[in-house]
Amino acid sequence: MGQHEIDPKNQHYHPNKLDRKEYIGIGEFLSVDMRAGIILDVEEFPEMRKPSYKIKVDFGPIVGKLWSSAQITNYSRAQLIGRTVVGAINLGEKTLPSGFVSQFLILGSLEPDGTVRLLELPEGTLPGSTIA
Repeated sequence: MGQHEIDPKNQHYHPNKLDRKEYIGIGEFLSVDMRAGIILDVEEFPEMRKPSYKIKVDFGPIVGKLWSSAQITNYSRAQLIGRTVVGAINLGEKTLPSGFVSQFLILGSLEPDGTVRLLELPEGTLPGSTIA
């Protein structure tokens, strides 16, 4: 499957339709830098073809603040600001057609229709904490 799609009719992400991926080994897994961060700001992103937000997340004193675009409009701005999330921060930057630079990937699980449910971390998790 290519780019993420929300499709209530076909439910491409239903667990019964998802093949198991090939083994990658622990080294490849550990090379992904996943960190806890706190959402500081959420802006509408009407320039995108699919409903999206621009999201600013604080990943602590070493990484700092990064921006991402995410199709998580199933959450309100109020539900997102102050929320602790998981981000993959070393996948490279992506410049979107609007010129906005997405600097990390926010992680969540996909409902059968493709709606994203953000991963949850215990209260008190420090920004910048690595995910293992």
